[in-house]
Amino acid sequence: YILQSGDPGYDENVQHGIIAAASDQGTAEWGCINTSIAGAQGEAIGTGNQNTIGIMNGCSTAGIAARICGDLVLNGYSDWYLPSIDELNKLYINRVAIGGFTGDNYWSSSEINPMTAGIYSFNSGYSFSLFKHASNVYSIRAIRTF
Repeated sequence: YILQSGDPGYDENVQHGIIAAASDQGTAEWGCINTSIAGAQGEAIGTGNQNTIGIMNGCSTAGIAARICGDLVLNGYSDWYLPSIDELNKLYINRVAIGGFTGDNYWSSSEINPMTAGIYSFNSGYSFSLFKHASNVYSIRAIRTF
């Protein structure tokens, strides 16, 4: 996705955007239910990276969605992260061009409150929140910016 006028971080003189990994990174839980994660409440384009850093710093649980994306090294890049809910919306809009989406629901890095986090349905095109407990395991797709 190429940032457009009105998007956070847009600069008419320099092209910036979002690159999605070519395939899903599997499924995982969001992690740390009943724990408020400082710095993980961003929903806008450009906030997923900070959300991911906040989650990784505030939740030591292994194998959670943000940690899988934040620790990913792929195609020579190590700056991958779990997208915010608005970044996931851009992936959904461009899902045919991006390809490789195998899941129905994708975790975002956007924490709604200590018990829930944002999810994006690639079946319906709607976002909602779900409990962060371990039995809620959903798809994840890492992104990076350029």
